[in-house]
Amino acid sequence: MSNARDQSGVALTERRGRMCYACGDANERGLHMRFRREGERTVCDYTPCEFEQGFPGRMHGGIVTTLIDEAMGWAVYHASAWAATARLNVRFRRPVGLDVPLRIEAWVTRDRSRLIELRAEVRDAGGVILAEGDGTFMKLDERFASELTDLATQAGSDDTPPAGG
Repeated sequence: MSNARDQSGVALTERRGRMCYACGDANERGLHMRFRREGERTVCDYTPCEFEQGFPGRMHGGIVTTLIDEAMGWAVYHASAWAATARLNVRFRRPVGLDVPLRIEAWVTRDRSRLIELRAEVRDAGGVILAEGDGTFMKLDERFASELTDLATQAGSDDTPPAGG
């Protein structure tokens, strides 16, 4: 295995698990989302940045969709499974401004043998729903899940889903 390191001294093999555009701390162009559990929900508090603009003063719809998709992915992770987006449907209810903190919540609505169904919401600081989504994630095969477990462990995670999850 290579001992190559990036400019910050992080081993490149470790960095692979930290480059996610939405949540990776090693991705300097990423969103740097951080998630936590609150009961049965996965939650992220997020403040939009100017470079995420679509229309003037509004967050780009693709970024809003990314917030929803990533929250669902973390809800799957918190449900002790490795899975990837199979289907995602987003409804934009109100414009998402660049000047308000957001709260993104996601939760599992149904766990089937190979599929996990989820819901997510993006709310402003006053609790108004700005966007919502539902999605279906497909559980990953054991080989790829094992690779992800190894990467997460190397990145310092102590709550990784089991490889066969």
